[in-house]
Amino acid sequence: MSRSYVLKKDFNDPIVILIDDILCRAIKVGASDIHFEVTPAPSFLRVRYRIDGILYDQEPVMSDQSLPVLSRIKVLSSIDIAQRRVPQDGKFIVNFSSRNIDLRVSTFPSVYGEKIVVRILDRHLKDISLSSLGCSQNLLNRVKKVITKSHGFFLVTGPTGSGKTTTLYAILSKLNDPKINIVTLEDPVEYHINGITQSQINPKSGFTFESGLRSMLRQDPDVVMVGEIRDRQTAQIAIEAALTGHLVLSTLHTNDSVSAITRLIDMGIEPFLVSACLTGVLAQRLVRKLCNFCKFEKEDKTFFSKGCKYCFGLGHRGRTGIFEFLDIDEKIRRLIIERADSSKILSHSTKKGMTFLSDDALEKSRAGVIL
Repeated sequence: MSRSYVLKKDFNDPIVILIDDILCRAIKVGASDIHFEVTPAPSFLRVRYRIDGILYDQEPVMSDQSLPVLSRIKVLSSIDIAQRRVPQDGKFIVNFSSRNIDLRVSTFPSVYGEKIVVRILDRHLKDISLSSLGCSQNLLNRVKKVITKSHGFFLVTGPTGSGKTTTLYAILSKLNDPKINIVTLEDPVEYHINGITQSQINPKSGFTFESGLRSMLRQDPDVVMVGEIRDRQTAQIAIEAALTGHLVLSTLHTNDSVSAITRLIDMGIEPFLVSACLTGVLAQRLVRKLCNFCKFEKEDKTFFSKGCKYCFGLGHRGRTGIFEFLDIDEKIRRLIIERADSSKILSHSTKKGMTFLSDDALEKSRAGVIL
């Protein structure tokens, strides 16, 4: 059970006050991670916030406070403070502005001392819909057509940190209905959605994606969401579920939508199975948005931002997605069975009017959403 801790209590301890200030400031500016890293001479504790995917240096912690600060974080997250030679993981909950926020803590030994990274997870995400993520209306309509089918295998692809899980949550929110049973298997559960059965894997106890997926199929689900397809076994079970009348949603690490087909086949999944169950692939990236308060348009119709108090002087505030959607039609199914080169699938999709990641990025740049 995670510890619950209220930020900004009336404490007199300077270390407690310092930690509270660092955490409060990180949450206020919308940081996703806080990095604490001991540096060589001159020795101090480097503090960085990851904001919209970029790390920014903050006021460092002086050397005489470095160890107490790191120890304080470890105590809060129930990590062994005496152990500094092996990586450790912990977590705790902070109450900030009347809402609970999960903090996941990871320690890592380095040549200069322990490094700690704190991941900030605000589970109470209010506005989570496909349109709020940056999908165009045309793409939104095409995705909705696929995800409202009673069965099939729908994938969201992209590198780590590209917002794949958030997109899956947006899809689940769209599908959420008392008339159907939605079950998820995640690592970790990042946001809570009322009306959906959400489960978190625990490899130490043997509760893996593979074993969990087999069990959740006995829970009479209509829609199944698996956080990530990591291996052949998980892919095989997910595909079998899609073929037996379930709608299966998951993510895969590939650079574009077409590569998802190649990845599944490389995992050892037979092409005829991929062809039979795959209904669509949404590839995405996250890009920083220009701050709406300080952006301006130049004479050549390009947009820039100068930084202001609303974006903390960065010129950017928040991120949006850029997307490409591969709709699996009968022609593509035949190409998959024939093990056709991905260029043939791309050629066919282009003729059908598929827009690519670069096209979506260019459109958002012209509209002044991104730089």
